[in-house]
Amino acid sequence: MMHLVKSTGQSRRGSPHVGAALLLTGSLLLASTAVQAAEDEEAHFMGSSEISGELLEARKKLAEAAEAKRQKLLKMTFEQFRDSLYKEPGENGKYIVNGDTAIANEKQLREYFALLRNEAANSVDPKVPELAVITVGGLDATWSQSERRALSYCVSLSFGSRYQETVQAMREAAAAWEAAADLKFIHRLDQDASCTPNNTSVVFDVRPVSGGRYLARAFFPNDSRAARNVLIDDSSYTLDPMRKLSLRGILRHELGHVIGIRHEHTRHDSGTCYEDENWRPVTDYDAFSVMHYPQCNGQGDWSLTLTHLDKNGIACLYGPAAGFSIDPSVCRPQGGAAPTQSLAFEDVTVAANKEWEPQGLPVSVKEGSEFSAVMSGTGDPDLYLKFDTPASRADYDCRPYTEGADEECVVDVPAGASRAYVMVRGYEAANFNLAITYVKP
Repeated sequence: MMHLVKSTGQSRRGSPHVGAALLLTGSLLLASTAVQAAEDEEAHFMGSSEISGELLEARKKLAEAAEAKRQKLLKMTFEQFRDSLYKEPGENGKYIVNGDTAIANEKQLREYFALLRNEAANSVDPKVPELAVITVGGLDATWSQSERRALSYCVSLSFGSRYQETVQAMREAAAAWEAAADLKFIHRLDQDASCTPNNTSVVFDVRPVSGGRYLARAFFPNDSRAARNVLIDDSSYTLDPMRKLSLRGILRHELGHVIGIRHEHTRHDSGTCYEDENWRPVTDYDAFSVMHYPQCNGQGDWSLTLTHLDKNGIACLYGPAAGFSIDPSVCRPQGGAAPTQSLAFEDVTVAANKEWEPQGLPVSVKEGSEFSAVMSGTGDPDLYLKFDTPASRADYDCRPYTEGADEECVVDVPAGASRAYVMVRGYEAANFNLAITYVKP
């Protein structure tokens, strides 16, 4: 599940077929008559067993557009794909895919393109997702036990006259998730004057953008600090007051991504709202979810509020908030503990395209406890973590894959896992230090 957008931002620029563009990126489009018509059409038949011929025809065209896009993708080179994307301006500008998903650099974009081509060439039967958490390798990409209660952020003073409105909307959006799960968002007012991607005193920054081709975009827990931004386009402040979409609703959706939740509509049968297979179901499918775009065959009314399944799903991932009781018919929570053992490796050298494994691993670990591997240094080494079997380029549970040596895997040991393997591979030649902490069974 990722961000809300206001225009396709991909290779559909200038397309006369506005209706087909509606779901091309799985995005929330703004200022489009086709979107308004689709919203009105869905609202008219909400709660009714009838579906109009126009809506059925629109969905048919969306499916046809999705198939055409898959076929086009198979014929594209990486350079053509890259050039078709919107790239945010500035030194740290991200590539935007799926209309609103940020990819930090070209290194990650190449891998994403290879994944898309593989999935397009090996089409599988549609899966119906549930509340879905993002996965990297085979592991949930969520905040660890020590991180989830300290999700600090700053709100840039460059919002100007909209600063207080933004602060209040962030507070209310965070409170919606905190009411269900053991999470704590902390607004660091003392950091607002220096609210940039380089500010390491906060976990993420909240900043304004203009003309960003989305209403807002966020990030996932596995992103590096420079990529951990919630960007709000100025169009989010000029929404039609007669409609239910609001800044608070937009930020409820965005903070869902911040805590690791994927779009509810990431499936093949949502046309090009389908994104990829990197998710794990947590609850039953929920067409009303705060993470489901209404125009992607969702049944929500654009208010983007948390449903019963949303609340229980996030409580099962992070543990319930005080006073919140998990419905056992929806899902079951996970356990945990704090790390107590440590290993340190200093001044390690690895050549380009070579692999290094630390002595003393694998180590025995306790399921539900926190496992941490933190690397720093020079060059471009890539950190890999895998539970129960050796880590490799093709098989891993955590792999940050950033540019440079500063990478970390701080995760909770999944249920049933008993050993942890770590490997470092030189994307380019590198010299690094590695610190590992874990809990014995």
